[in-house]
Amino acid sequence: MNEIRHASATKPRIVAYNGDSNAIDIDRAQSFSGGINQPQENIYEIGRLDKMAVDLQVLEGSVSLTQLEHDSIDFYLALANKTSLPSGGLQLSDFDDALFDIYSVGKDKFGGSVEQTLWFEKLSLNSLTLNIADAESRIERSFEFAGDFFKILRYGSKYLIYKGYTVPSGYSVSAWTQVISDPAPVVNPNVAGKYIERVVRVRANVATELELTTDYTWVNGTTTLTILAATTGDVIKVFYAAASWGTAGDPTAVNDSDTYYINADSVTVTLESASQAVELELDRLTSLNITATLNRISEAVIGLQEKFLKNVESYDVTVALNGRVKDATIQEVLMGQAGTSFGVIDPNFFKTDLILRVKVFDGPQKTTFKTGYKITGLNFTDNNQDTNANEFWSDAVNLSSDNLLISDQLSDIDA
Repeated sequence: MNEIRHASATKPRIVAYNGDSNAIDIDRAQSFSGGINQPQENIYEIGRLDKMAVDLQVLEGSVSLTQLEHDSIDFYLALANKTSLPSGGLQLSDFDDALFDIYSVGKDKFGGSVEQTLWFEKLSLNSLTLNIADAESRIERSFEFAGDFFKILRYGSKYLIYKGYTVPSGYSVSAWTQVISDPAPVVNPNVAGKYIERVVRVRANVATELELTTDYTWVNGTTTLTILAATTGDVIKVFYAAASWGTAGDPTAVNDSDTYYINADSVTVTLESASQAVELELDRLTSLNITATLNRISEAVIGLQEKFLKNVESYDVTVALNGRVKDATIQEVLMGQAGTSFGVIDPNFFKTDLILRVKVFDGPQKTTFKTGYKITGLNFTDNNQDTNANEFWSDAVNLSSDNLLISDQLSDIDA
């Protein structure tokens, strides 16, 4: 047995909290980092030197993930709790209320035996980034998530099982039962009599976490789950720990069907002023970075041991365009004068209606569109031009907005 775990022996997966989607592998992951922090405060009183107790507050978890851009936007859809692309594409608002679990199955070696599962529950998206470090780089997506829960499943409880059911016809706020025996849940060693870690009901696209006894019951002798007030069409999501995968086997797999990576030479970047409606391809860029931040509140409520309020107050989208200085073509677009050989570039006259489109294709021939990113209402924030002795000039332009659209439909990006 290996004493330490290699990256090849792990596989991260995601399952949406809402909707009717299955758990999926997070393919093309390049880095994964997750941890937990325990906020705490020592409690003292007058007349005592040492602390009386420690007030352990709500845990603060965080996960960072970097993934190569490839054929699929399935991961984006999972982050938004969607089973299919919404009409017009994914907007930042689609991520507002979406929660999801990310867990990493850890084995003793690649293709080996499971040793543990690292589980982050009910995460929310804080930021996403599209980055092209330079013109010869692979395109990367990066994500920052936050949550309040962290578990490591080990030994006889090392398999995390997710099962999704749909309540059949004939139920109208009545009891519905389901035998869950393949594999059977094992008891949580921290909570006597707890076999099911979480049950979520999705009804009319509203996810509700159900409470044991009040909303559902579990009979371990018959491995039977009973939802006390089920209605036809309800989606019931069940999470539990088990001692094996069951007859379904290992759900993780190596994906060789999607593109492994996409390079910068397969990307087209355009910029235009909506008022001028002249789209200019930025063909002298050397790097590109788009970062979208969802500014969330993170507040607990009385009676719950979690940060229940995670509402988004605003969005910040920043765009960094880096290239070489030639004839100020980007600045012409900022002026709303693309292609006009405009005589005086003056930031006092820069437009605030700029549109950036990033189109990712299957290869440098750009024959098949894969994924696109569109930002509207961009405005100039700063511009810096630099050089050193015996070097070429560089041009760094930074823009900002409050929206980002993601789609695998070219019509959405071109609209």
